[in-house]
Amino acid sequence: MSNTLYIKLRYRGKLKDPADVQVLIHETEDICRSNGWKYQVWNKDWAKPQSLTMEFTGSAVEFEGHAPLKGISFSIGESETVWLTFQPDGVLQSLMTLADPGFTATAADVPWQRVKTGYDGAVTHLAVCKLFRYLAGKYFEVFEVMDESGYWDHGDDDRLTAWMNDFSQAQHQLDEEMGAIDADKSLSPTEKRDMSFRLLKAFGERFRPGGE
Repeated sequence: MSNTLYIKLRYRGKLKDPADVQVLIHETEDICRSNGWKYQVWNKDWAKPQSLTMEFTGSAVEFEGHAPLKGISFSIGESETVWLTFQPDGVLQSLMTLADPGFTATAADVPWQRVKTGYDGAVTHLAVCKLFRYLAGKYFEVFEVMDESGYWDHGDDDRLTAWMNDFSQAQHQLDEEMGAIDADKSLSPTEKRDMSFRLLKAFGERFRPGGE
């Protein structure tokens, strides 16, 4: 499967009551255990000031300092980490957005988190969205999702699976066509650029954010 095959799920939230974080941790931990998902519990000191810094070393990210977060993070299969960790005011934060408020191109009071899914078709995407819906109704004062597939809005499992299959096939075809253009020695750099741009534009128009 192509390493570029993924869709982005963006989310943000704030707890109704920060004191509920321990209950959320225990419940989500049970769900992770029962499904065999890798997880980590965060129970850092909320009273200690933040001193977190983030540095990129090649493809690795290194953190130093104190991150006043309580909650849980987890991953499903090969997916990225899903962060359900919170500051003392109940705002959902990850290490990335805590260290850099503009990490997801916004410095809002309730920052957007993001996780890439799609590496295993619809499996991870469905699991994360269903967990979010359950937790949002029980623990959150604010919870918003931006879903490139459109599933968060329409909630149709079969429709998501069909969309993901279509997306996967189209992504593989795009990878092959882009590779063929790059390998074609008869094309000038300008021709390669223009042809690649048209392919990417057509792909983007076909799979608009929201699953349209």
